[in-house]
Amino acid sequence: MSLRLLKILVSEDQCDRLLEILEEQQVSVHWSTQLDGNRIAVDAVIDAAGNEPLMDALQENLSGNDDFRLLFFELQATLPRLADPEKEAEEEADEESDDTEEADSHEDRGPHRGENRGSDPDDSRRRKPRRGGPHPATPGDPGDFIRKGSSSQERWWFPKRINREELYTDVAEMARSDPNYILMTALSAVVATAGLLLGDGAVIIGAMVIAPLIGPSMGVAFATTLGDIEMGWKSLLASLSGVATAFVVSLLAGLTMTVDPEGAEIFGRTRLTFEHVALALAAGAAGALALTQGKGAGLVGVMVAVALLPPLANAGLLLGDGHVTEGLGALVLVVGNVVCVNLAATATFLLMGVRPNTWWEDTVRKRAVWLAALLWGLMLAALLAIVWFTWGGEAPSL
Repeated sequence: MSLRLLKILVSEDQCDRLLEILEEQQVSVHWSTQLDGNRIAVDAVIDAAGNEPLMDALQENLSGNDDFRLLFFELQATLPRLADPEKEAEEEADEESDDTEEADSHEDRGPHRGENRGSDPDDSRRRKPRRGGPHPATPGDPGDFIRKGSSSQERWWFPKRINREELYTDVAEMARSDPNYILMTALSAVVATAGLLLGDGAVIIGAMVIAPLIGPSMGVAFATTLGDIEMGWKSLLASLSGVATAFVVSLLAGLTMTVDPEGAEIFGRTRLTFEHVALALAAGAAGALALTQGKGAGLVGVMVAVALLPPLANAGLLLGDGHVTEGLGALVLVVGNVVCVNLAATATFLLMGVRPNTWWEDTVRKRAVWLAALLWGLMLAALLAIVWFTWGGEAPSL
């Protein structure tokens, strides 16, 4: 179980309300420290997943004060261990069942003449004390179901995820377009181009390992889900700059080298097929799911790069060497993969219950989601029509 250490800075007059919120949210492992200037720091140990209701409650109740500050840290371990909610729920259910059976048994027997009920050994049974740690949530608890129009709850039938603020920080860090991002994209394009020309799949895989293309793609989808226009534009510009960099590098290679359009690694990436659509949809969903679990984007980033980098480098090589038909087919493959990755990632974020915290942000979010769904949906429909009516949905064959 992944853990987080939550440090909450508040003024003294907010401390009582803070402790009430922790009790309401069933956070049992916490302690406080007196700071200078009538400020108090409260530390709490919580599970990394499913803590968004707590974060929202703290922001809604305490954020109006200038002294309020939330700090979030990864925690390696804690002793004693936090109680296992599932095991605790099973034990309490067993205890309640035993108590119910005992009560029914007493009612059926009734008091016998001359019998002293107070001396009955069964009456001396005591329930075991509850262990420390968060109380178990049941499927009927509000913390398990997503409320209609709410951003702070999670669907009980879907995997739990890290909270919205932690997810926002991770995605924003990955979606930045800086010199390092451009340089890594250019280097990965060089490696991918070499792999395509050599017909070496292992080299192409190496290019996908170092390609940083997952960040902007996930940034666009995440910004759409939250209705965050600023993050959306930044992620879109980062994505376009990465695509342009990889394309220019491969185009220059095509202008200076001889490209065989029937090469082993080149010919298979000259048109969009239904298999490519399925691959890109799976890559987008896997990327979004990995981020919501706080597992980073290492191996999943390779899968997203599978859908984006090789066909992009392929298009540049073919167009640079004058193979226009094959090059345009590779560009259609690139566009189709981009559409599918973003569509699947947006849908996954929505299914994971990622929502803004306020109703006015949620209004913007709904418009952004509908607009994105319409845009990606129409583009995907047009691309699928091209696949079917132009190539019959079949992969290229020599």
